[in-house]
Amino acid sequence: MKVIHFNIKLFVMIIASFIFVVITYILCREQVDDINTKTYETVKRIEIQNTTNENVIKNNVIEKVNINLPEYVDIPRQYRGFNVIGKIKIPKLGIEKYILEATTESALKVAVARTYGPDVNEIGNLCISGHNYTQTFGRIKELEIGDEIILTDKYSREKVYTVYKNYKVLPNDTECLSQDTEGEREVTLITCTLGAIKRNIIKAIEKYD
Repeated sequence: MKVIHFNIKLFVMIIASFIFVVITYILCREQVDDINTKTYETVKRIEIQNTTNENVIKNNVIEKVNINLPEYVDIPRQYRGFNVIGKIKIPKLGIEKYILEATTESALKVAVARTYGPDVNEIGNLCISGHNYTQTFGRIKELEIGDEIILTDKYSREKVYTVYKNYKVLPNDTECLSQDTEGEREVTLITCTLGAIKRNIIKAIEKYD
């Protein structure tokens, strides 16, 4: 009887120990998960803060550089009565035009103009419109992937962009104006097809050395 009683007590102790171990594991696991979650959230907050700080620093640097650079040394402030924000050159097509500040019917009769987006050579998608005249954007449909577009801003800074897409859209399709460039500099050229049935779109991204 003593042996049986001892065995029962031993069995109960083993069961109790097992239950204790399981409960301890569960509690520790929950604490570890909670710590991991808090650590992840802290890391994400730090990453977001760092990104914000980097953007602030980058913008401040760009602003200081712009302040120190002289404006309109190589290009005029106005062209035929319209404000100028830069110049576009497309070597393959032999095109070189001033970029006017805003797209209006009268502006497009004399040059090409910004339709949407940032200033020339700034982060974002600079969208430039021009009529489909031969001397403006009438031949951009001939551009191929890898062809170059050169933009000069009002501070005489020149950047080269490489064509990566050539396509047509309906007039009410405005997706090409999107500013989601993931921090890259892009340029979008827009003109009408013959009869203005569709729009010819050229997308180019900054070329790095």
